[in-house]
Amino acid sequence: MGSEVQPLVVSASRRTDIPNYYAPWFLERLRQGYVLVRNVRDHRKVRKVDLSVEAVACIVFWTKNPAPLVEYLSHLDSHRYYMHYTITGYGSDIEPRIPPIGESIDRFRRIAEHIGPQRIIWRYDPIFFNATYPLEYHMEIFARIAAQLGGYTTRCVFSFLDRYRHLEATLDSLGIGPFRESDLHTLAQHISQHCKSNGMEVQSCAEPYDLSSYGITHGACIDAQLVEKLSGIALPEKRDRSQRPDCRCAPSIDIGMYNTCLNLCSYCYANHNTQLVHANYAKARSTSEFIVGAREHGDVIEEKIPVATQVQLSLFGAHDE
Repeated sequence: MGSEVQPLVVSASRRTDIPNYYAPWFLERLRQGYVLVRNVRDHRKVRKVDLSVEAVACIVFWTKNPAPLVEYLSHLDSHRYYMHYTITGYGSDIEPRIPPIGESIDRFRRIAEHIGPQRIIWRYDPIFFNATYPLEYHMEIFARIAAQLGGYTTRCVFSFLDRYRHLEATLDSLGIGPFRESDLHTLAQHISQHCKSNGMEVQSCAEPYDLSSYGITHGACIDAQLVEKLSGIALPEKRDRSQRPDCRCAPSIDIGMYNTCLNLCSYCYANHNTQLVHANYAKARSTSEFIVGAREHGDVIEEKIPVATQVQLSLFGAHDE
């Protein structure tokens, strides 16, 4: 007798803002019941991912502006999902295509009223310091956002900026250098205080620092416990080994693609070339099986997922942050 395949978690997406730029495409893929995802290391290898309600334990959205998805929320009622919504308050010098902070807060609250505060998580990340955004800025803006999101979410997740090699020149031009660990602890304590006063638990994301003395736990953005709470489906107690060493996320499969996010945030690890981002987006079609592009001669499509490798789905791509 064969074993049943464990329902998977779909990440939509660490690599690009699907709710903002690819919402019609995503809804069409749900309607069709599958999506094709290219292996980021081997272009010819393609995975066919079953998106049926029975096959997916949970969909995890990541976004800085879910406005285009809002009109489709009723289409998601039969699916299990939750949303990471990033609101930082940075200006257009850092996040050139993100709505003003007041608009983002209003939208967050409206979505929370529709799907419930347990299914929408406030992300305050990545945190960095420079002349425009010093420690004092973060302390003030975090307190302001937390006060307005109190009652609309039960969790806040934060992280500090990681410097990737392809970002060095951009970060240097913005005066973003290494931070002092004393500033990290000062801000972490401040974050914890304002989360507690506004009814939120607070977690760090893929951070090596022990902040437990402030009531901050190491979080898992793909959270097996939250998935089970929302869906009733228990995931294997395994860490996604394709992620960074300090990441505690459960295994998932990301259906996004690098160099496709038009948010164009200065700190983004998922975009390496702005011209390529625009070129890729120009090729996107809502009817495509892929987020960008189409089947090509020589593609090898894997349609069935062996039970033995089910918990390693996210190894199909390079690590995400």
